[in-house]
Amino acid sequence: MDPESNHHQQSELTEDFGTPADDDPSTASDSATDVQALVEDYLTAKQTSGSQAYAATAGSVLHRWAAWMQDQGHELETLNDPRHGAQILNAYALHLANRVTDDSLSPASAERYFAYVSACLSFGVRQGALDRNPALADAATESLPTQQRSDRTDQQFWTQDQRRAIVAFVDDRVSQQSPPSFLALRNRALVRVLAYSGVRGAEILSHPKDERDGRNGLRWEHVDLDAGTMLIFGKDQRWERTPLPSNCMPHVRELKQAQDPPATDWPVFPTAHHPSLYSVAREELGNRFKSRLAAVSGDIWELLRDHQLTPPSLTTAGARSLMRRLTGEADIDVEEGYLQLHGGRRGLGDLLYRQDRGHAQDILRHDDLSTTQAAYQHIDAEERRKQLDSYLEQSDEL
Repeated sequence: MDPESNHHQQSELTEDFGTPADDDPSTASDSATDVQALVEDYLTAKQTSGSQAYAATAGSVLHRWAAWMQDQGHELETLNDPRHGAQILNAYALHLANRVTDDSLSPASAERYFAYVSACLSFGVRQGALDRNPALADAATESLPTQQRSDRTDQQFWTQDQRRAIVAFVDDRVSQQSPPSFLALRNRALVRVLAYSGVRGAEILSHPKDERDGRNGLRWEHVDLDAGTMLIFGKDQRWERTPLPSNCMPHVRELKQAQDPPATDWPVFPTAHHPSLYSVAREELGNRFKSRLAAVSGDIWELLRDHQLTPPSLTTAGARSLMRRLTGEADIDVEEGYLQLHGGRRGLGDLLYRQDRGHAQDILRHDDLSTTQAAYQHIDAEERRKQLDSYLEQSDEL
């Protein structure tokens, strides 16, 4: 399972139903506290943004946490204190750890429950209710039980060498053609966006069983080439503005010039599957299809432009097939057989996380830093090992 989905999963929620009385919100005072108000605002925001499933899963946990805070006599003001805020959150982590010891909660659920609280507090910071999120402090998680995690080898990360190799390959394909084909330009732009922007494949490609706006492929109307940004429909079911890096922009711009879309609702990465393109034209033109196609000398793209018919977007399945072919043609050694769509995002995240944890969280659009940490825990372990080696070397123990 992708580590990014850890705090969104709904399994094991039922194990929280038999909680002790002191963890039951019904035992708390009926008077609402500012913590409870924050929880309600956060859940409402999640429901409004389309994350009803997440709100339903997190709701019972956050209500119990608010009741625990009230029982302990804590309010948002105490959480705002730089020292006491982290201590309070660590006390809550210890509360979860005790439930794990009592076998009323699994380590995975305890970690997920703490992540819900942290996400709520980050919302409070964005809303101005808190100066900082105390759950992000190291001292806040000292008592939190941790689950056994998968090693990074369980999931594909494009390495720097692999990223450079596949980008160089699609670049060379374009440079070897004069003029370059539309397909070569599309493939170059797609590979670069996957390699350098951090988007998920499902955010820029289409899925045949999901016709929602934002899940039917990235459209030109959502690309701002002047600002270098894209508007995508994120994993949390909300529209998000995300960077289009400078090493992608000129290639996306060249793709647009070659595509010459007559309308902004054309997909940035259309399919090159001719039966699908012809099907669109036949459906719209009916008996006129053959004569109109002949009028443009059989150029299906010119036919679509002339009649402002929108071509289908490349699907995630089509993109996976494309990446299998490109990986093989580029002769890139990949243990999993080919460079997977999500491997580009993970590889970029690996690079970013080594530079700046916070920027990695922001660029990957994780709601909470714990999600980023879970995905790139191997880097933390590597850095701790280097630090340990340094300490041992200083003490002449190496």
